[in-house]
Amino acid sequence: MSNIIPNTSKPKNLKVAILHAFLKSDCKGGGERLVFDIRNYYNADLFVGAIGLNTWGKENAKRDSFVKEIWKPGFKFEYLHEDSNFPVWRKIKRQLFFLFSPKIKELNDYDVVIFSGNIGLVADRITNPKTKKVMYCHTPPRPFTDQLESNLASKPFWVRPFMNLFAKMVIWQYRKDTMKMDLVITNSKNTQKRLLDHVGIDSKVIFPAVNTQKFQYISQNNYYLSYSRVEPLKRLPLILEAFAQMPEKKLIIASGGPLATWVKDQIKTRDLRNITYEGLVTDERLGELVGNCIAGIVIPVNEDAGMTQCEIMAAGKPVIGVQEGGLIETVIDLETGLMIPANPNIEDLKNAITKMTPELALSMRQASAKRAQKFDSSVFFTKLDKLLGEIVN
Repeated sequence: MSNIIPNTSKPKNLKVAILHAFLKSDCKGGGERLVFDIRNYYNADLFVGAIGLNTWGKENAKRDSFVKEIWKPGFKFEYLHEDSNFPVWRKIKRQLFFLFSPKIKELNDYDVVIFSGNIGLVADRITNPKTKKVMYCHTPPRPFTDQLESNLASKPFWVRPFMNLFAKMVIWQYRKDTMKMDLVITNSKNTQKRLLDHVGIDSKVIFPAVNTQKFQYISQNNYYLSYSRVEPLKRLPLILEAFAQMPEKKLIIASGGPLATWVKDQIKTRDLRNITYEGLVTDERLGELVGNCIAGIVIPVNEDAGMTQCEIMAAGKPVIGVQEGGLIETVIDLETGLMIPANPNIEDLKNAITKMTPELALSMRQASAKRAQKFDSSVFFTKLDKLLGEIVN
């Protein structure tokens, strides 16, 4: 459950709404945590574009306090539609509902609307000049910005010109929408630079709020932990292969994502008895796993900001990270974790796992917990209060 204390003296007693892009079925991540924290702090109303009810439905709230946050009594919660299971139609459907859902017009009744995630074509539907529009940018669309070149290289040569043109159209519309915001906030210096370089828009930086009280040191059991989303961008295949080659080291994977079936098949067909896949776990179980691990492993490809590493450190656990993206801004090498080189190979990761002994991990306990406090929710909301106060005044 959330430890965020509602702000009863927020600027001008603002009436705040949050519009979050979507709640996916296979992920309960940092973006969702942040949205719930903002809602609780400002007593805000929450609107979500698409929702995967098989994960976020009311029946799951009985066993998972994270899901329960959505349906908490006393808060208005609206979703535009249930997400589609078909990838292409899913994206089209989301945009259609942003364009035409009558619920979007309700946002004109608020003093401030905070946009979370990439939400296109909505800004024009908020026509009340008194409503301040605030974007909290987790990242500009990565397939059309920093990942565009690699995406183009993977396509047949005759497809590339069309894909490049489409990318330019997407970024043109994204820039147009973003320029209509009264305030643009990014979640890290890394994302700030990406937005400026690829979209041409500057921003204020506020690192995501971390509920440090939710993650506490419990003990030290004999396993390492990965709970980033199970997908290639989180380098999950590299993590799995490293432990496959180190059968004496134990790994628990606790998340969902597009590679979930592949992970289960790898464990079964290769008889990887040192790797356990728990899937998308409840908040309660996640707290147990973090609080009892040796260390967490977080090595995504140029992560926008990343809350996972801060949550791990909050429990007094060090992080095996990578010298890319938001990890550089949060984890201190040799003090709160071990940072492997950018674009790592399997030997880089294996060496870090070997070096991160239980004894070394324990010696980093105090420094890790102290470092996490710099990203605590209280720091986030102090900065956000100040910025909102400036635009409404």
